Amino acid sequence: MILSQIVAVSENGAIGKNNELLWKFPEDLNYFKKRTTGKIMIMGRKTFESFKKPLPKRFHIVVSRQNKDTTIENVKYVNSLTEAYTLAEKMTLTNLWPEEVMIIGGGEIYKESLKDADFLYITRIPGSYEGDTYYPLKTPPEFMMAFSQFSEDVPGLRFEIWSKEQNEDNQQD
Repeated sequence: MILSQIVAVSENGAIGKNNELLWKFPEDLNYFKKRTTGKIMIMGRKTFESFKKPLPKRFHIVVSRQNKDTTIENVKYVNSLTEAYTLAEKMTLTNLWPEEVMIIGGGEIYKESLKDADFLYITRIPGSYEGDTYYPLKTPPEFMMAFSQFSEDVPGLRFEIWSKEQNEDNQQD
């Protein structure tokens, strides 16, 4: 299983406020859709609730302290990130879902899963925003930039892909 975080983050690290996005850039929303469609997504409860309904053609693993059974198609609640990883791993082994699993937020899920991520898909949003949810501004040293491209539509908007550096100390089995 490959774990990837996908996030849009402002220059001051803000990613959301009152459980909503702070900006609406169609190019970024299309990028998110392209990267997550057909995949398993892991998220916190508030992130899931912000969608109003499940996103099409994706499986939603929702981490929540509340025990919730649901009959909503392509949605499963779990109690911890570890439980989310276990479920996602089982699902990818069935070959019904691709190996890459996307972590899509919120703030605590990002922080907790950063050490486990293999890739970071970061959209750099120009400007600073007042938020109540933040993403770390410093990319951990074990990651190296694999790709960077500026938007053609929005000055300063940049798409980055970071890959966990593979060396003898952190090789995966």
